[in-house]
Amino acid sequence: MSRAYFVWKNDDCRSKGIQLAGPIPIIKPEERVQHVTIPGRSGELTLTEGDGIYQSYIQTASIMLEGAFRINEIQNWLKGSGYVTFHGEPNRKQQARVIGVVTLTKHSRRSDWWEGEVQFYCDPLKENLTEAPETITTSGSTVKNLGDVPARPLLAVTASGTTVEVAAGGNTLTITGATSSTVYYIDCDAQIIWHIESNETVVDTQLSSGKFPVLLPGSNSVTGSGWSSITVTKRERFL
Repeated sequence: MSRAYFVWKNDDCRSKGIQLAGPIPIIKPEERVQHVTIPGRSGELTLTEGDGIYQSYIQTASIMLEGAFRINEIQNWLKGSGYVTFHGEPNRKQQARVIGVVTLTKHSRRSDWWEGEVQFYCDPLKENLTEAPETITTSGSTVKNLGDVPARPLLAVTASGTTVEVAAGGNTLTITGATSSTVYYIDCDAQIIWHIESNETVVDTQLSSGKFPVLLPGSNSVTGSGWSSITVTKRERFL
Protein backbone atom coordinates (compact mmCIF):
# COMPACT_ATOMS: atom_id res chain seq x y z
CA MET A 1 0.00 0.00 0.00
CA SER A 2 1.07 3.57 -0.62
CA ARG A 3 2.40 5.58 2.29
CA ALA A 4 0.64 8.67 1.00
CA TYR A 5 -1.61 10.51 3.44
CA PHE A 6 -3.45 13.74 4.12
CA VAL A 7 -4.21 15.64 7.32
CA TRP A 8 -7.68 17.19 7.55
CA LYS A 9 -8.70 19.47 10.42
CA ASN A 10 -5.60 18.34 12.38
CA ASP A 11 -6.49 14.62 12.03
CA ASP A 12 -4.21 12.34 10.01
CA CYS A 13 -6.25 10.08 7.71
CA ARG A 14 -4.10 7.12 8.81
CA SER A 15 -5.37 7.52 12.37
CA LYS A 16 -8.86 7.02 10.94
CA GLY A 17 -7.91 3.75 9.27
CA ILE A 18 -7.79 5.34 5.82
CA GLN A 19 -5.23 4.35 3.22
CA LEU A 20 -4.73 6.13 -0.08
CA ALA A 21 -4.80 4.22 -3.34
CA GLY A 22 -1.97 6.39 -4.68
CA PRO A 23 -0.02 9.61 -4.20
CA ILE A 24 -1.67 13.02 -4.37
CA PRO A 25 -0.04 15.34 -6.95
CA ILE A 26 1.56 18.67 -6.11
CA ILE A 27 -0.34 21.32 -8.06
CA LYS A 28 0.84 24.79 -9.04
CA PRO A 29 -2.27 27.00 -9.31
CA GLU A 30 -3.26 28.79 -12.49
CA GLU A 31 -3.14 32.57 -12.68
CA ARG A 32 -6.56 34.19 -12.86
CA VAL A 33 -6.69 35.73 -16.33
CA GLN A 34 -9.21 36.95 -18.85
CA HIS A 35 -8.82 36.25 -22.56
CA VAL A 36 -10.16 39.06 -24.74
CA THR A 37 -10.76 38.70 -28.49
CA ILE A 38 -10.17 41.91 -30.43
CA PRO A 39 -11.77 42.15 -33.89
CA GLY A 40 -9.14 42.36 -36.61
CA ARG A 41 -6.39 41.06 -34.35
CA SER A 42 -5.06 37.51 -34.44
CA GLY A 43 -5.08 35.53 -31.23
CA GLU A 44 -6.33 36.86 -27.92
CA LEU A 45 -5.25 39.51 -25.45
CA THR A 46 -4.56 38.01 -22.02
CA LEU A 47 -5.34 40.24 -19.05
CA THR A 48 -4.30 39.34 -15.49
CA GLU A 49 -6.28 40.54 -12.49
CA GLY A 50 -3.13 41.57 -10.64
CA ASP A 51 0.15 40.37 -9.20
CA GLY A 52 -0.18 37.10 -7.29
CA ILE A 53 -3.85 36.39 -8.12
CA TYR A 54 -4.48 32.66 -8.68
CA GLN A 55 -7.39 30.29 -9.15
CA SER A 56 -8.57 27.80 -6.54
CA TYR A 57 -8.39 24.17 -7.63
CA ILE A 58 -9.63 20.67 -6.76
CA GLN A 59 -7.40 18.00 -5.19
CA THR A 60 -8.81 14.47 -5.35
CA ALA A 61 -7.77 11.75 -2.92
CA SER A 62 -8.66 8.12 -3.68
CA ILE A 63 -9.28 6.50 -0.31
CA MET A 64 -9.59 2.93 0.97
CA LEU A 65 -11.13 1.91 4.30
CA GLU A 66 -11.47 -1.44 6.06
CA GLY A 67 -14.67 -1.99 8.03
CA ALA A 68 -18.19 -0.91 7.11
CA PHE A 69 -18.76 0.17 10.72
CA ARG A 70 -16.39 3.14 10.17
CA ILE A 71 -18.09 4.55 7.08
CA ASN A 72 -20.43 6.90 8.94
CA GLU A 73 -17.58 8.25 11.07
CA ILE A 74 -15.43 8.93 8.00
CA GLN A 75 -18.22 10.60 6.04
CA ASN A 76 -19.00 12.86 8.99
CA TRP A 77 -15.31 13.78 9.26
CA LEU A 78 -14.85 14.53 5.56
CA LYS A 79 -17.12 17.55 5.32
CA GLY A 80 -17.10 21.30 5.82
CA SER A 81 -14.07 23.56 5.60
CA GLY A 82 -10.70 23.70 7.33
CA TYR A 83 -6.98 23.25 6.74
CA VAL A 84 -5.58 20.34 4.74
CA THR A 85 -1.99 19.09 4.44
CA PHE A 86 -0.94 16.60 1.76
CA HIS A 87 1.99 14.18 2.10
CA GLY A 88 3.94 15.71 -0.79
CA GLU A 89 4.30 19.01 1.11
CA PRO A 90 4.27 18.06 4.79
CA ASN A 91 5.33 21.54 5.96
CA ARG A 92 2.48 23.33 4.20
CA LYS A 93 -1.23 23.71 4.86
CA GLN A 94 -3.99 25.32 2.84
CA GLN A 95 -7.56 26.33 3.36
CA ALA A 96 -9.97 23.91 1.71
CA ARG A 97 -13.57 22.74 1.61
CA VAL A 98 -14.78 19.22 0.94
CA ILE A 99 -17.09 19.32 -2.06
CA GLY A 100 -19.28 16.71 -3.69
CA VAL A 101 -20.51 13.45 -2.23
CA VAL A 102 -18.12 11.12 -0.37
CA THR A 103 -19.33 7.72 -1.57
CA LEU A 104 -17.67 4.51 -0.36
CA THR A 105 -18.21 1.35 -2.39
CA LYS A 106 -17.35 -2.19 -1.32
CA HIS A 107 -14.22 -3.39 -3.09
CA SER A 108 -15.34 -7.03 -3.40
CA ARG A 109 -17.83 -9.45 -1.89
CA ARG A 110 -15.14 -11.40 -0.06
CA SER A 111 -13.57 -8.48 1.81
CA ASP A 112 -14.68 -5.63 4.02
CA TRP A 113 -12.60 -3.04 2.17
CA TRP A 114 -14.40 0.06 0.90
CA GLU A 115 -13.11 2.58 -1.60
CA GLY A 116 -14.09 6.01 -2.87
CA GLU A 117 -12.92 9.57 -3.44
CA VAL A 118 -12.87 12.81 -1.54
CA GLN A 119 -12.48 16.14 -3.30
CA PHE A 120 -10.90 19.15 -1.60
CA TYR A 121 -11.57 22.57 -3.14
CA CYS A 122 -8.28 24.22 -2.20
CA ASP A 123 -7.22 27.80 -1.77
CA PRO A 124 -4.44 28.34 -4.34
CA LEU A 125 -1.89 29.68 -1.85
CA LYS A 126 -0.34 27.45 0.80
CA GLU A 127 0.83 28.51 4.25
CA ASN A 128 3.57 27.35 6.57
CA LEU A 129 2.35 24.62 8.89
CA THR A 130 3.80 26.61 11.79
CA GLU A 131 5.21 30.12 11.90
CA ALA A 132 7.27 31.84 14.58
CA PRO A 133 6.79 35.64 14.76
CA GLU A 134 9.82 37.94 14.47
CA THR A 135 10.35 41.04 16.63
CA ILE A 136 12.23 44.11 15.40
CA THR A 137 13.19 47.13 17.50
CA THR A 138 14.82 49.52 15.03
CA SER A 139 13.64 51.24 11.87
CA GLY A 140 15.30 49.77 8.79
CA SER A 141 15.39 46.21 10.12
CA THR A 142 15.19 43.49 7.47
CA VAL A 143 12.36 40.96 7.37
CA LYS A 144 12.59 38.16 4.78
CA ASN A 145 9.57 36.79 2.97
CA LEU A 146 10.52 33.31 1.77
CA GLY A 147 7.17 32.86 0.06
CA ASP A 148 6.34 33.04 -3.64
CA VAL A 149 3.93 35.99 -3.49
CA PRO A 150 3.62 39.23 -1.50
CA ALA A 151 2.64 38.57 2.12
CA ARG A 152 0.12 40.62 4.10
CA PRO A 153 1.42 40.30 7.66
CA LEU A 154 -0.06 40.79 11.11
CA LEU A 155 1.92 43.47 12.94
CA ALA A 156 1.85 44.03 16.70
CA VAL A 157 3.22 47.56 17.05
CA THR A 158 4.14 48.97 20.47
CA ALA A 159 3.63 52.74 20.24
CA SER A 160 6.19 55.17 21.66
CA GLY A 161 4.37 58.34 20.65
CA THR A 162 1.04 59.74 19.48
CA THR A 163 1.80 59.23 15.79
CA VAL A 164 2.89 55.80 14.56
CA GLU A 165 4.24 55.22 11.06
CA VAL A 166 5.07 51.79 9.60
CA ALA A 167 6.34 51.23 6.06
CA ALA A 168 7.24 48.10 4.07
CA GLY A 169 6.97 46.92 0.48
CA GLY A 170 6.43 50.45 -0.81
CA ASN A 171 3.38 51.07 1.39
CA THR A 172 3.24 53.41 4.39
CA LEU A 173 0.56 53.37 7.11
CA THR A 174 0.15 56.13 9.69
CA ILE A 175 -1.85 55.94 12.94
CA THR A 176 -2.67 59.24 14.64
CA GLY A 177 -3.92 59.73 18.19
CA ALA A 178 -2.03 56.69 19.45
CA THR A 179 -1.25 56.12 23.14
CA SER A 180 2.36 55.47 24.13
CA SER A 181 3.12 51.89 25.29
CA THR A 182 -0.14 50.60 23.77
CA VAL A 183 0.17 47.64 21.38
CA TYR A 184 -1.68 48.23 18.12
CA TYR A 185 -2.47 45.18 16.00
CA ILE A 186 -2.35 45.90 12.26
CA ASP A 187 -3.91 43.16 10.15
CA CYS A 188 -2.62 43.94 6.67
CA ASP A 189 -4.80 41.25 5.09
CA ALA A 190 -8.15 42.18 6.64
CA GLN A 191 -7.02 45.85 6.68
CA ILE A 192 -8.14 46.54 10.21
CA ILE A 193 -6.35 47.94 13.28
CA TRP A 194 -7.22 47.33 16.93
CA HIS A 195 -5.87 47.33 20.48
CA ILE A 196 -6.95 45.67 23.71
CA GLU A 197 -8.21 47.91 26.52
CA SER A 198 -9.71 46.56 29.78
CA ASN A 199 -9.99 43.12 28.10
CA GLU A 200 -12.07 44.67 25.32
CA THR A 201 -11.12 44.96 21.64
CA VAL A 202 -11.10 48.58 20.47
CA VAL A 203 -11.08 49.09 16.68
CA ASP A 204 -8.72 51.89 15.58
CA THR A 205 -8.88 51.61 11.77
CA GLN A 206 -10.48 55.05 11.48
CA LEU A 207 -7.33 56.59 12.99
CA SER A 208 -5.17 55.41 10.09
CA SER A 209 -4.23 56.77 6.70
CA GLY A 210 -2.13 55.47 3.82
CA LYS A 211 -1.71 51.88 2.63
CA PHE A 212 -1.23 48.75 4.69
CA PRO A 213 2.35 47.41 4.51
CA VAL A 214 3.19 44.28 2.50
CA LEU A 215 6.23 41.99 2.49
CA LEU A 216 7.46 41.37 -1.04
CA PRO A 217 9.23 38.08 -1.85
CA GLY A 218 12.81 38.36 -0.62
CA SER A 219 14.26 40.91 1.82
CA ASN A 220 12.14 43.81 3.05
CA SER A 221 13.21 46.87 5.01
CA VAL A 222 10.64 47.75 7.68
CA THR A 223 10.89 51.43 8.55
CA GLY A 224 8.91 54.05 10.41
CA SER A 225 8.71 56.06 13.58
CA GLY A 226 6.68 56.39 16.78
CA TRP A 227 7.16 52.77 17.84
CA SER A 228 9.59 50.89 20.07
CA SER A 229 9.05 47.39 18.67
CA ILE A 230 7.08 45.50 16.05
CA THR A 231 6.29 41.78 16.24
CA VAL A 232 5.80 40.50 12.70
CA THR A 233 3.73 37.43 11.85
CA LYS A 234 4.71 37.24 8.19
CA ARG A 235 1.97 34.98 6.79
CA GLU A 236 4.16 33.75 3.97
CA ARG A 237 2.29 32.16 1.07
CA PHE A 238 3.53 29.56 -1.41
CA LEU A 239 2.40 28.28 -4.80
